[in-house]
This record gives sequence, structure tokens and C-alpha cells, in this order.
Amino acid sequence: MNIKASGKEKSGSNKWLFKIITLSIPLIFLLLIEGGLRLVSYGDNLSLFTENPIEGYEDYLIVNPIVGKKYFQKFEYSLPPNDIFLKKKAEGTFRIFVMGSSTVVGFPYSYNLMFSRILHKRLEETYPNKHIEVINTAITAVNSFTLRDFGRQIRKYEPDAVLIYAGHNEFYGAFGVGSNESMSKSRFLTRLHLYLIDFRVYQLIRNIASSTIGKIAAAKSEQVHGTLMKRIVGNSNIEYNSDEYKLALKNYEENMGDLIRWLSEDEIPVFLSNLVSNVKDIRPLSSVSTGTNDEAGKVFSKAAQAYNMADYDVAYELFYKAKDLDAVRFRASEDINQIILKLSEEYKTYAVPMLSSFQSHSSHNLIGNNLLTEHVHPNIDGSFLMADAFYSEIIKSEVAGNIEENEIHSTDYIKQNWGYTELDILLAYHRVANIKHYWPFVPINANIPDYLKTYRPVSKLDSIAIKAIRDPELSITDLRLDLAKSYSAAGNFPAAYYEYEAILYTNPYLAINYRDAAGILINLGDLPLALKYFKKSLEYEKSFYASYRMGEIYLIKADYENAISSFKQAFESAADDNDKIKILGKLYIAYSYIKLPKEAVAIAAKLKENNAGEYLSIPPENYSYYNYIPFKTSPQISTAKQFISERKLSEALSTLESSLKIYDSHIARELMGEIYLEMGENKMALTQFNRVYSEFCFDSQFLTKIIKLNIDLGEYDEAESQLKKLKTNDPNSGSTQMLTNMLLQAQQTN
Repeated sequence: MNIKASGKEKSGSNKWLFKIITLSIPLIFLLLIEGGLRLVSYGDNLSLFTENPIEGYEDYLIVNPIVGKKYFQKFEYSLPPNDIFLKKKAEGTFRIFVMGSSTVVGFPYSYNLMFSRILHKRLEETYPNKHIEVINTAITAVNSFTLRDFGRQIRKYEPDAVLIYAGHNEFYGAFGVGSNESMSKSRFLTRLHLYLIDFRVYQLIRNIASSTIGKIAAAKSEQVHGTLMKRIVGNSNIEYNSDEYKLALKNYEENMGDLIRWLSEDEIPVFLSNLVSNVKDIRPLSSVSTGTNDEAGKVFSKAAQAYNMADYDVAYELFYKAKDLDAVRFRASEDINQIILKLSEEYKTYAVPMLSSFQSHSSHNLIGNNLLTEHVHPNIDGSFLMADAFYSEIIKSEVAGNIEENEIHSTDYIKQNWGYTELDILLAYHRVANIKHYWPFVPINANIPDYLKTYRPVSKLDSIAIKAIRDPELSITDLRLDLAKSYSAAGNFPAAYYEYEAILYTNPYLAINYRDAAGILINLGDLPLALKYFKKSLEYEKSFYASYRMGEIYLIKADYENAISSFKQAFESAADDNDKIKILGKLYIAYSYIKLPKEAVAIAAKLKENNAGEYLSIPPENYSYYNYIPFKTSPQISTAKQFISERKLSEALSTLESSLKIYDSHIARELMGEIYLEMGENKMALTQFNRVYSEFCFDSQFLTKIIKLNIDLGEYDEAESQLKKLKTNDPNSGSTQMLTNMLLQAQQTN
């Protein structure tokens, strides 16, 4: 009996084993095909991040340039921004990932005006002791399906915060309910598709199927022309509260819910923003595109009438109602903002009040062309406002640490010192004009000539801008570089600098961009910023030019130790013997000034060996750093100096304070310290001197003033520390003993 039972059990086990083997064969077969396809490099790596292919950047990852292929099969996809981050997260790093679509990419501007780039710069200045990484992952025309997919990957890369601004593309973005770029209305099937597309076997099947379907479709229908905004729309009429409308909102809530829940489970701070739209100056697109005054259009007309009659509360309600009724859904309805609020409360995210921020900067709280370029994309003022909204919430949250309030510059200050020019304004103008030339900004059957073909430039700069828009293959950076060089050749260094800085802000990860901007800054007298840019360039690439120029600036500052260090670095990078001899000449001067005779003698011997005795002539030591005045406020500095010479100290002080609103110059603050000293305002004088201490601490006269102030104000430890520095800088200074006696007497008295 036991033997028979054992036989049955064995037979049953064999059947299960046979079933497992039978079921495994197709899987093994698929895995073999998958491996073979990868072996022959078929298909694409569609992961969100990939290794940086640029030589010298092997330690960095970038957002995969072709990740858009995963979401766009019928239409072209845009490249993600060019942000990079370290493969191995360094200690002291604060890493932020930014998620969204075209607004987050910065359309209609270039990367230099993305709000994330502005935010990155502000955080770097606010937290100088941290390594800030801001990685913008946005792609044009994607929605919550893509964000959810990105989120699965982002959480693996140790984010310290994730910033999200998304929702306008929920209807027409890739996989939206009204999009031509879609494979199913089923959320499950769409998610399954996005999971499987990473496999090369699935890519093969998709490519074969799409090729066949594409040929059939091409034979049956005419190609749709126009912008991506026009071509991607499948269903152009999605009524408010219709089944498709509700499905889109459901998908948004569930996709975003998954994304935020995952991040919350990993204890990653999420900064979730609500959305803004142009409600006052954009007529409902359903009304415009059909040429009929539909319900949305009628409500908009009533809103405009109420506004003209100064009935602003009624106008506000009607403008937003008209926007929500607009059946051409390129603007998120307020229902989506309610979902954002609900998700923020449910998952305890940091809520970014973008809507109220934009409203507070708009007349009667009605957002229009004052902050947006068309229906949803911010203009330059709006881009800075977006950065400010996220920045304020990050600061308030303290997730990146505490800050010193007096180190924060205003948004207006940041904006007027940002890297953008008239070329950026023209590029944006033509991009917006081009999309407004097509549906949905004109009736769908309108026969209007092609804007890009018919537009006639009105200036040289305008011709450069329209040329860049007409030919996407042209590099705007290259065009801007040519422009900068032409300005420089003509002696217009300020204009050249602004173009170089715009290039730098467009791609802040290339060393040459920092070197180009810094080189012009030397001509313009801004040595502190030039030095900062040269230092930054060395983070990405060794450079003879950068190190040599840094050495020259340090010589001017009388910072001889750093000058020697920089010249030594330059010597290591120098490929030309003449350059090496020049460096030896500079080292001879620095060693002589710093009173290191043995080192100076050794350098002199090398120069003589190379028949370069002309470099042995040492110019008199002369502190000339005060002569370099940054160009942005040079007129104000000159006026203030004139007032000082006339003993009009109050006028000089007022002029210098005004100059700081334009540009925070080290020269201005040093002069303000001098004025306060003259006025007997010792505490105010010391405050200003301390702000620029690192700029002038190698000048014996400056140190003498600051030591005296610290003694007078009872800051004896500071005075003693600075007295040691004075002795190191200038051992033969006649004031050293006098200051030592002053300090001892003050300490004994108190």
C-alpha cells in the first residue's frame, strides 16, 4: 500500500516537473533571443540614465539622450536637458531630481532659462559648503505615465529631494486619452508596455508591428502637417466631465499617487507644485480652433466683460470656468490642481504654491501674458518666479540645511545678473509665433502660409534667431559663440561676455564655457568672478590657460601661496616650452615677493639654462587689486569716488548701496567700509570689511584697518588672528608692533 502511494506521488511529481519544463522552454527561448539581440547590439538602452560619453567625464551619468524613444513611436521626441551627476555620490552632496514636461524643459527658451538651472545656481550660492546637483529629467509632451516610469528609476540614485511640476499634458501627452501617441486606453496595458519595452525582444516585435501598421496607415491617409502640438492630438474635443475627461484624471491621480508613494516610502522629500495657466489673455482654444463661440467662449466673453467693468471677483471666477470648459485640453483644469492638493496632503509632500505665487504677481490675481508666453509656458519673469517658488519651499523645509539670511540675493538681483541676452528673447518669440501659427491657435481648417518660410528678419540678430529655428540641426551654442567672438573682435567686451555667460548657463558642465567667460571678465575688471569661473572649470578639466590665469589673478591679489600653486599646476599642463618659460618667470616673481630665496634662486637657474634672463627682472611689489572694478557698476563706483573726494560721504554711500542692487561688487563694499570708518560707524565699517575679507586680506593696509576695528569693538580673538596673518603676509610691516601693543593694552584694560 505504501509502495503504491509512493509511486503515485512520484508520478505526480514527474507531471509537475514536466509542466515546469514545458512552460520554461518558451521563457528560455525568449531569454536566448534577448541575449542574442543584446549581443548584436539590436535595439536601444532606454533606461533613464546612462554613462556620460564625453572623454574626461567617465565619473558622471547623464539623462539618456534617447530615452524619449521609449514613449514616442509615431512622433519625434525631444532631447532631455544636459544635466550630469556623479556615479558615486560624494560626501556633502545634495542631489535633486526635477520632473515634468515642456514647461520644466524651459520652452520656449533654451536650457539657460530653465527654472531648474536658475534654482541650481541659487542653491549653490546659498549652500557654498555643499556640492549641489540638480538633474532635470523633463521631456516635451510627456505626462504622468512617463513620470511614473521615471520615478521607478530615480529612486535608485540616492535623491535628497524630488521636484515635480506636471499635469498640463495629461490629455494629449504620450499615452494620454486624447493623444495620437498611444497604444491603449487601459492603464494596465500601458504600464505593461512601458515595462516590456526595456527588453530587446519586445522592441523587435514593436518595430515589426509599427512598420507594418505605418505602411498601411500611410497608404490610407494624408500626412498631418504642423507643429508637434498639432500632430500629437488624436481627439481634439474632450468635454468637461466626459468619460475621457474622467479617465484622464483617474490615470493622473493613480500614476502620480504611485510615484509619490514610492518616493515617500524611501523617505525622499517631494516638492509637489500646483499648476498655472494663462486664463486672462488666451481665449478658449476650442472656441478659437472651431471658429464658433462655444460654451467656453461665451463664458470667456462674460469674464472679459466683467474685467472691463472692474468686477474682478466675478471675472476671476468666469476666467477659470472658461479655461476648465475649454474642450481642447492643453491647459490643466483646476480638477488636476485639486488632485495635486489631495496627493500632497495624503503623502505629506512639501506643497509648492506656484499658482498663488503667479497670481500674487498678476493684476487682480489673473495670470496672463504678464508671466506666460502663450497658454502655459512661462516667460523670463515667470521662469524666475518658478525657481523662486521651489527655492523658497526648499529653504523653508530645511532639508538642505540652515542658511544665513544676509547671504541671499533677491530674485530681481539674480535675474539681472543671469546669463541670457536679446538672442534668447528672439528665439522664444519665433518659437511661440510658430506654434501660434497652427491649430489650436487658429481654426483647424485655416490655410495660413508657413511662418518659418515666410518670415523676413529685421536685423542681423533676428536673422541668427530665425536661422536657428528653421534648422534644428544647427547648434544655437555655436551660433552664439560666433556672435560672442564678433563682439569681442569689435572691442565690445560687455556684449561678448553676456553671450559667453549665456553659453555657460546653457551648458554649465563644460570647462571651456567657464574659461571663455572668465577670459572676458578679466578684460572687464571682474577678477573675483573670473577667478571663480576658472576654479569651476578645473572641476571638469585640467587646463594650462585656467591655471595660469588664476596664478596671475592671485599675484594681483598678493596671494602668493595660491599663485605659486596655480603656476605649478599650469606648468604640469603646459605643452609648449615657451609657456613653461613664462610660468617659470611668474614663479620667480612670486617666490621673490613671498621671501623664499632658495626657491627663487632655483627658478633663476632654470631660466638662465633656457637663455631666458629677461624674466629675472622683478617689477616693484605694488598692490593693484583695487584698480580692477567690475564693469557692471563701474559708473556708480566712479561717481562714488568723486563724491568721496568732495567729502560728500552720504551721497557716496547712497550711490554705492544702489550699485549693490545691480551687482554685489567687492570694490563697492570696501569703499562703503571706508566711508563708515570716516563717519565713525565702526561696527558698520567692520561688517562691510568682513564681507570682502577674502578679497583683500593680503593687503597690509586693509588688514591694519580691520585689526584696529576689531580691537576698538572688543573682538580680540579676531584681531589676534588677523595680526598673525599680517605678520605672515608682511613680516617687515612697521605697523605690526604698534598693533600688537594696541591689542595688549586693550586686553589689559578690559
